[in-house]
Parts: sequence; structure tokens; C-alpha cells
Amino acid sequence: MVYRVLLALGAAFLCAAEAPPPPPQLEAYVKYGRFEPGDYAWIKGRFDDSTPDEKAAYEAIMRWYGACSMAARAEQRATLIAEGYPEAGLERLALAPDQCLGFGQPPVADTRSFAAFERELAAVRPVMETYLAAVGVAEEASRPGSRADLARQLEARPVGEQMLRLALNWSRGMSATSPGLTPVGQAIFMSRIGPAIAARDFANTEWLKGVIAEHGWPKISEVGQEAGMYAWLLAQHADHDPLFQRDVLRLIEPLAAQGEVRKPDFAYLYDRVMLKWAGKQRYGSQAECRDGRLQPQPLEDEAAVNRLRAEMDLGPVEDYMAMMNERSGPCQSPPGRTG
Repeated sequence: MVYRVLLALGAAFLCAAEAPPPPPQLEAYVKYGRFEPGDYAWIKGRFDDSTPDEKAAYEAIMRWYGACSMAARAEQRATLIAEGYPEAGLERLALAPDQCLGFGQPPVADTRSFAAFERELAAVRPVMETYLAAVGVAEEASRPGSRADLARQLEARPVGEQMLRLALNWSRGMSATSPGLTPVGQAIFMSRIGPAIAARDFANTEWLKGVIAEHGWPKISEVGQEAGMYAWLLAQHADHDPLFQRDVLRLIEPLAAQGEVRKPDFAYLYDRVMLKWAGKQRYGSQAECRDGRLQPQPLEDEAAVNRLRAEMDLGPVEDYMAMMNERSGPCQSPPGRTG
């Protein structure tokens, strides 16, 4: 009883930190409640040739974003604490695109003047806008008709987010033939890709919730193995909603034992959920960048990981990491999760 009271008090304390309103310097870049970077003039203050007013404006924006993101993550963590998961770490919780206007981290500009940055922006913008437009075209072309069965809808749903995630390895690994970008150009491109992925993950999560409410979890016997895997993929990428991921994990665990969900899908989601809540994974499916290569994030039992993977129809973790590194090419800091 005392433990539950302490949890509730902790949740109440964290919820008290409300997200601050955005500063007026961002007003021109907010459309329909969402941030759009536009001409990027809002980052002028980070360059050496900016005026004191521009520096102050940029600092205000970054203070707001820091406070907003911390408040949003604290609210998520308060919910997890109230549910009995006090170990959850703020750094492992993703923001939903309806939090903090979908604002993304500014591109890391390895240049000292805004004029030089603008030249980089002019060079990368045609590539960036063309790719983002192509993602939209692919989504529209693959969109099933209103009478399409659930399997067809599941197969079409991840098209956009998968194209965007492939772009995260621009000019590396599987995307090695992509048009070359300078480091600054690539940073600008990635600053657009991240929020675009988050927006699609959010929409896909809400759609999947509706499917589950109406039909239950899409079983292999009902939609086929491929469509069932796509249902898992949508849940796997619902990082902004950890309670939903937990509920899906509970839902599919018995189905995996019955052959109605692929065992690897259960293993991957288990790792995704437990890394958030306990800081460790069981099956080694989630990787981070260390020393230029993808390596497993912390494991529950490193000595037993390959035995546990075999129980889930997964090969040795060493082979999995070798495959991931071949696909992605040399990884870069800051550490990034994959899988």
C-alpha cells in the first residue's frame, strides 16, 4: 500500500511540470499546429556572424524545446510510474509529433556563418524535397481502396515510414548509391527526416489501435504471415506510446506460443519495451553505435543470449550484428537505436 502511495505521489509531482508555450520567434514557422523549418532563419543565432538579438532568439527557442521535451517525457514517465514501472528512463522515451509542435533538433551546422549554411541549404533542398515528395507519391500509389481486406491494408501501411527510415543511412550501406551530400547537407536532410518519421509512426499507431479495437490482433491464420509481420512493425515503431507497446506485447505473447504471431516479432518487441522500462533487453535485437559499429544494447544475460535467441527462431547475435553493420555501413555518433 505504501509503495503504491509513493508511486502516485511521484507521478503527481512529475505531472506538475507543464510544457511551456512556444516562444514568439517560432510563430512564423508553425502551420496547423506543427513546426515547419522553412527558410531556417530561426537558427541564425547559432552562427558566429549573428546579431545579439538573433542569438537571444535562438537561445529562447532552444530553452523552450528543452523544457517542453523534458516536461513531455516526465509526463510519460509519470504514467509509467503510476502503472508500476519506476525504472523507466526519460532518455528512452520518444516524443509524439503532437508534443512540442513536432519540433526537431536543428541540423548540426559545421560552418561559422549563416550565409555558408544557406548555400548548403540551397544545394540539399532539391534532393531533400524530391525525396520527401517521392515518399508521399509512394504512399498514395500503395494506398488500398476502401474495400480492401485487412491484410492488404497492413501491407500498405508501412510504406512511407520504411522509405524514410532507409534515408537515415543516406549514402551508406543499402543507400550507398544515393546522391552524395556534404556533412552539413546531410545534417539538414536528417533534421527533416526525423520529424517525418515521427508523424507517420504516430498516425500508424492510432490506425493500429483502431484495428485492434475492432478485430483484435491480426493473427497469421487471418491475414497471413507477411501482413502479420507488418502489424508487429507498426507496434514496434510506436515508441511514443510505451503503454500501447506493453499492451501489444501482452496481447501477442500467447499468440506467439500458438504460432499466430512470429516468435521473432515477439522477441523484438519484448526488447523494445524492456529497454525503455528496465534498461536491458533479452534477445539482443536492439543495437547502438559504439566505436563506429552497431553493437547490442545492454543485455539481461549476455552468456545466455544465443540460447534465448534460438528459442525465438533467431540466429546468433554475432551474425545478426554483422548483417546489421553490412546493411547500414559505418555508424556515427550520437548512438542510435535500430531494429
